[in-house]
Amino acid sequence: MNNSRKRKLAEIAYMYYIDGMSQNQIAKEYSISRSKVSMLLNEARDKGIVKIEIQDSDLYCFDLQRQLETIFGLKKAIVVPKLSKDENGLITQLADGAVDYLSQIIEHNMTIAVSWGRTLYGVASRIRSSGKTNIVISPLVGGIGNEMNIYHSNVIADTMAKNLGGSSLGLYSPVFVATKEVRDLIFADKSIKKVLESSANADIAVVGIGGIVSSTMTDIELLQKEDIDKLLDCGVVGDIGTCFFDKNGQEVESIFTEKTVALSLDKLEKIPTIVAVAGGEKKIEAIHGALRGKLMDVLVTDESVAKSILKDYM
Repeated sequence: MNNSRKRKLAEIAYMYYIDGMSQNQIAKEYSISRSKVSMLLNEARDKGIVKIEIQDSDLYCFDLQRQLETIFGLKKAIVVPKLSKDENGLITQLADGAVDYLSQIIEHNMTIAVSWGRTLYGVASRIRSSGKTNIVISPLVGGIGNEMNIYHSNVIADTMAKNLGGSSLGLYSPVFVATKEVRDLIFADKSIKKVLESSANADIAVVGIGGIVSSTMTDIELLQKEDIDKLLDCGVVGDIGTCFFDKNGQEVESIFTEKTVALSLDKLEKIPTIVAVAGGEKKIEAIHGALRGKLMDVLVTDESVAKSILKDYM
């Protein structure tokens, strides 16, 4: 490329990027077409005369996001850099990534279904209203008892509703009951049925992904060691809203299947947009399984998880 050509490309690039002139204005200045200006700007980038640097690129790992979207057919992947080894710090990053996305897609008159857990509480507590009205938040799963109750689905629904200026429903039942007969009686209750129907008809579901040996359920001893061993024997690698699945994201029949008060996985999958928020190295296998099974439309995770999963596809 001769100096004359290089100088012309530099001049046009300067006018566009520095002076803020439009392509139409530059076209008139040089008596050329707008499409010619566009071609010259592209050439300036290709030749390295123009280098575009995104200053906030440390907020999200764009290459990893695109790879996850392409390989697993996701509507959107949001990958946050792992800036801290502290679990609470990671949860805050994941929650902020989810909030950023949800703020873009929540519209008037929507119902949002939510599950439970630390990360979901992080999302609920950090989200804020963007002026959308008539928002209803509905739980996907029954309660986890009094311990760590801020991670209870009803508390998460109420917290999110208050922060969005909406309303919430309550699912007043434990998540695990003694027998199938007890569960059937609970499902027959009109108030329970109304809430689960609301969740099934939601526009958006926001869920966490639990690992079998790393989840809120194990931390609060809702699952005992013998329960975990039985689930592992069945091939379970994780859960979404207490629906257990294997390494391929297929639902697994387990000791809890007929004793769980929650929206079933097949009904959950019918919700138009499922946003899963999960990260941390202990959950890699569970997140990978959920991706294989296409159990979400949108995934918010961290770069360590993304890199670990994607290395199998390189």
